Amino acid sequence: MANSMITGVSGLQSHQKMIEIVGNNLANLNTVGYKERTGVFADVLYETLRGGSSGTAGVSGGTNPVQVGTGSRLSSIRSNMTAGGMESTGSDLDLALDGDGFFVVNNGTSNLYTRAGTFQIDKNGLLVDSGTGYPVQRFGIVGESNEEFPSFQTAGDASINIPLGANVPGRATQNVNINGNLPSAGAIPTAGVLSTSAWLSGGSAATSSSLLNSLDFVTTPYQAGDSITISGTDTDGSAVSVSVPVSATTTVGDLMAALNSAIPGTTTTISSTGALSLTANDAGKSYLSVALLDGTGNTGGSDFTEAPFVVSQTGVDGAVVRGGVQVYDLTGGVHTINYQFAKKADGTWDMTASLDPTQGTMIDSTVTGITFGANGAFSHSTGTGNGDANMTIQFAGQSAPLTFNIVLDGGGTTGSGLNSFSGDASISSKQDGYANGTLTSVQVDSSGIIQGVASNGTQFPIAQLAIGNFRNPQGLEAVGNNFYNSSLSSGDVQLGSAGASGNGVVRAGQLEQSNVDIAVEFTRLIVAQRGFSANARTITVTNDVLQELTNLIR
Repeated sequence: MANSMITGVSGLQSHQKMIEIVGNNLANLNTVGYKERTGVFADVLYETLRGGSSGTAGVSGGTNPVQVGTGSRLSSIRSNMTAGGMESTGSDLDLALDGDGFFVVNNGTSNLYTRAGTFQIDKNGLLVDSGTGYPVQRFGIVGESNEEFPSFQTAGDASINIPLGANVPGRATQNVNINGNLPSAGAIPTAGVLSTSAWLSGGSAATSSSLLNSLDFVTTPYQAGDSITISGTDTDGSAVSVSVPVSATTTVGDLMAALNSAIPGTTTTISSTGALSLTANDAGKSYLSVALLDGTGNTGGSDFTEAPFVVSQTGVDGAVVRGGVQVYDLTGGVHTINYQFAKKADGTWDMTASLDPTQGTMIDSTVTGITFGANGAFSHSTGTGNGDANMTIQFAGQSAPLTFNIVLDGGGTTGSGLNSFSGDASISSKQDGYANGTLTSVQVDSSGIIQGVASNGTQFPIAQLAIGNFRNPQGLEAVGNNFYNSSLSSGDVQLGSAGASGNGVVRAGQLEQSNVDIAVEFTRLIVAQRGFSANARTITVTNDVLQELTNLIR
């Protein structure tokens, strides 16, 4: 009789634990990251009244063992590690893991693991668990010493430092990427040309060695002390008036040299027919004009109106496409650079840039020989020295000049870069420098990289969250405050990053809800109550039987 009483008590105890487990599940129905737990029962020792036998051949068959059980016990409590639903919170530092793994925090002596990513930045700039203040841990070297980005993390310290308001130094421009289209049908520039009719000497075409006095339009031979005045405008439209001494030995070639000297940027030639041509050295819009006049008081003279210089080819600019870009100097200051592309020939353009003189001096302002293939795609640039694919500026008040690359091929980005197709001109540019600023906020991407956002509009990686995973997550030991500790059953933690090595990805602005199903828990609660009541009946019936035994001696 005593055994039946003990058996009933064990059943009460087991179902009491079941009620406690269900009650804990219901209590944590709205606990962030909570995992539903289920109790597993097992039977206990058996009293063997008779062992089993194999029987006797030809006489009797075998018999089964006769055993009486002594109750039940709570064998284990299993955690349901499946993910709960995601709830959006709007807070950038509320994080959830979509998939396997745990966030990692440190309590000062060891790491703890949690699915509840309710994090905040404390007064010291550390990313911590909002409930306990335990620092969140990072993985890898993201955010440590780096020449390209500000570094806020310390090697050997896995805590995450996010110093909002910290200075983010500006970075000088290193590359200017130019994208767009330079129209292939754009006009080609032509050089301005002034020409004369044939200069004749004795009825034949003059040459550069012909004496000036031998020309048919010379009315009176020149003598020592005479002069010819060259007047007009140069290629830029500036007025020209130069007196050139002539004599009986002056040749046509001497006058041609005087023309080249008087009008810079031009070259004078004479054709086989004796016609002179004065050509601008550079193609483009030209204001050339020239007239020859005898000097006052000359002994000799000519009728230059018989073969004057007239425009034989108008200087015309080629197609020009203009743009501009803001670049940053070595101190983070911003400056506007204006540039233009000028067509030089079919498939060939030059680039020239300019800067407000009060802000500095363009030491190297050109990229020449920008060449496009037959399909209109950028091919290469041929310039060297001051015409190569970079520019140099000496900004006012700075000790060192700034040199940056002009990137015309898209920098390896498909579908970008400069081209020369048919159609309208279009141009845009971007550069990789930025001004000084301060760290204003952070964002977390799916790989757990915390991106700093600065007031100057730049973003840069600050740190990467550590994600811990285990071979047997159900073997983790719950220690309260939504934390787990590793155990012999769980195995050692495997640290990594989100989205790698089987770890889940991070969802920013969301929290993982409890995976408790209230309908299931209510059902279990009813089952536990029925089980408790049934075991209580075992005890009451045993008590009644014992009472009857007691009554036998009355």
